[in-house]
Amino acid sequence: MKTYKYRNCLIILVTFITMIKLIQTLLLIFFFLVNNMSMAQGRMNFINGVTKQKSTFIFHHNLIIIPIVVNGMELNFILDTGASKTVIFTLNEKDSLVLNNIQNVELRGMGNGKPIQAILSEQNNIRFGNIMGSNQTIYMVYNEHFDFSSKVGMTIHGIIGYELLKDFVVSIDFNSKILTFKHPEYFNPPKNKKFNELNLTFHHNKPYLDGILIINDSIEVSSKMLIDTGNSDAIWVFENKEKGVVCPEKYFWDYLGEGLSGSIEGKRTKVNKFQFGDFVFKKPTIAFLDSSATSFARVFEDRNGSIGNQIINRFKIILDYPHQKIYLKKNKDFPKDFKYNLTGIEISYFGKTLVQSKSKSEETGFALNKNDNAYNIDFVINYQYVFKPIFGIYKIRKGSSAEEAGLKVNDMLYKINGKYAYEYEIDEINNIFQGFEGDNISLLVERNGLIFSYDIKLKEMF
Repeated sequence: MKTYKYRNCLIILVTFITMIKLIQTLLLIFFFLVNNMSMAQGRMNFINGVTKQKSTFIFHHNLIIIPIVVNGMELNFILDTGASKTVIFTLNEKDSLVLNNIQNVELRGMGNGKPIQAILSEQNNIRFGNIMGSNQTIYMVYNEHFDFSSKVGMTIHGIIGYELLKDFVVSIDFNSKILTFKHPEYFNPPKNKKFNELNLTFHHNKPYLDGILIINDSIEVSSKMLIDTGNSDAIWVFENKEKGVVCPEKYFWDYLGEGLSGSIEGKRTKVNKFQFGDFVFKKPTIAFLDSSATSFARVFEDRNGSIGNQIINRFKIILDYPHQKIYLKKNKDFPKDFKYNLTGIEISYFGKTLVQSKSKSEETGFALNKNDNAYNIDFVINYQYVFKPIFGIYKIRKGSSAEEAGLKVNDMLYKINGKYAYEYEIDEINNIFQGFEGDNISLLVERNGLIFSYDIKLKEMF
């Protein structure tokens, strides 16, 4: 009898020990999976013991541009909240970037072209100041026709969004051009009552905001809009009769920009109002996008469109991805009118030319020269030759002032309002083209080695 009891006790003990070992094994598997998931997500972390970072940014062509170090090489990236992936799309022969663990894939983005060939690379290091991320996934596209840098007027190597923003609370101050990254544990919501707190929703790692689109007096549509700092426009929407998103009768077809899959075009017009939270925008410019260029974006059926930087840059914003919140406060640019290109001219960077200019290294002055017992006073100007940008026309809108005047694609801008075109930044030229109705612009352009003169009177298209 005692032997039977001992045997039962032994069986229970062995069973208990086996269960403990099984639980330990399951726990090890669990922690292994969690650790691998954490590594796969490629978290970004502060280094050097900091919990906060302030960094300046370049705001060029209505886009936020920051320096990102990829595997030891510094590149210019657009901070794009509409980007769920980190993508590199411009490298030249001098760039010696090394990407790890590569394989060939296809990428599909905005635009009316086909999917493009790309390289998927894993286990890369990305650094932005005191923010570091290892095991980062990067896509590199190689499409010789995708020349985004020439449209912007400076070298842009890629876009980065969710992977940099997801682990922090990020403040964007457009007036001071400062980004502030904070660790979520050390962030307290702003107490300033001028900040409006709104909820974000995420789909495929992209942030969405609920708003109301008031097209005219009779059409009001609730809209789920992507917050898109990679979009330099104001509002893009997807025309959808079933949802009541219908373009007004007065519009014109316009070139809107470049996507990974080609050019993006749409119907440009204005609507009565657009609002989200307590903020109301009167008569904003809006583009109803060509369906062929947005089939990829329409996969998320709840999405109605995008809010771009012409609206976003009217705020100081705080993006709190970890808690799915956004805080917005008006800045000095909030009341500004919404503008668009009234000339119909789209310009691009076409290269560089040598230009004679006064030397800064040597002063201009007088020289006293003796000649046959007489003295001549010569006025001396020291010159140097420097490279300056060439801007040319790569698109002209049909029915625009530029087309009516006779300007042509590939015309090189020589002078604008009496000033050499190379003395302008590309943003300054675009601002001139976004003038006021009735303004006159004088242009000298070079075509086939000859100079042609044009006067353009700006006019509204709707």
